[in-house]
Amino acid sequence: MELRPPIVIASGTGGMGEYLKLIDPKHIGAYTLKTITFNPRRGNPPPRLIATQNYLINSIGLENVGVEKFIEELENRVYDELFKKVKVIFSFAGENFEEYLLVAQKMAPYQDRFVAFECNFSCPNVHFNPLSNVVELERMLSELRKRLNVFLIAKLGVEGAFIEEIAKIVEDCGWNGVTLINTIRALHVDGDRIIKGGISGPVLKPIALRAVYEVRKKTNLYIIASGGIMNEQDAEQFFKVGANAISVGTALYKDPKMIEKIAQKFS
Repeated sequence: MELRPPIVIASGTGGMGEYLKLIDPKHIGAYTLKTITFNPRRGNPPPRLIATQNYLINSIGLENVGVEKFIEELENRVYDELFKKVKVIFSFAGENFEEYLLVAQKMAPYQDRFVAFECNFSCPNVHFNPLSNVVELERMLSELRKRLNVFLIAKLGVEGAFIEEIAKIVEDCGWNGVTLINTIRALHVDGDRIIKGGISGPVLKPIALRAVYEVRKKTNLYIIASGGIMNEQDAEQFFKVGANAISVGTALYKDPKMIEKIAQKFS
């Protein structure tokens, strides 16, 4: 996969293309859509976002319209303008192994429209954690590879197993890349309220840097680095430890124009 500039809009924070109203598409290598699941999901009840200086905690819970509705939107040309402007990555997940396979089966006829499929194996805001069962994960990776003839990316987190060991399994199953890392389970106390969710933002960067460093030593996978990238200096550090591209998420909320600054440095 060739992305110029090597900058990806992260799934979730980027919604379904909304940030193209704020960012010139020439500064984006690829745009990852919000994760789509087999069934529609309403997401978790509020409060779902807590922002501080050093981190953001979200508890969105993969809110989305479901794969059937998404395909209907694709066929009704809802995203045609987005496809004209940028390369698009399709992100998907399931509430069990079978649902991952069902979404892949539904989307297989449309795979040529996307530069890659990103399989979200690591959302901290749902109950199912595919990384906790390595044997089943390997089976699913192999089955998904059989069903999809597209650049396949596994989005991995650091909870459940050593990330470099999981990444090696991803590579051995014939996948092309990984996105490192996802948010990590966290908790925020606000008076009497306790808010649980996935943490992102600057506090995540050292953990993500280590993950990229370890996976680069162990594999030849295409690595999209994600976690605490807020400016050009952060991006440069991820490229130094082995990333092929960087993914920006939380920084979009603070300053969407930061994408342009990073792109000018690495184009």
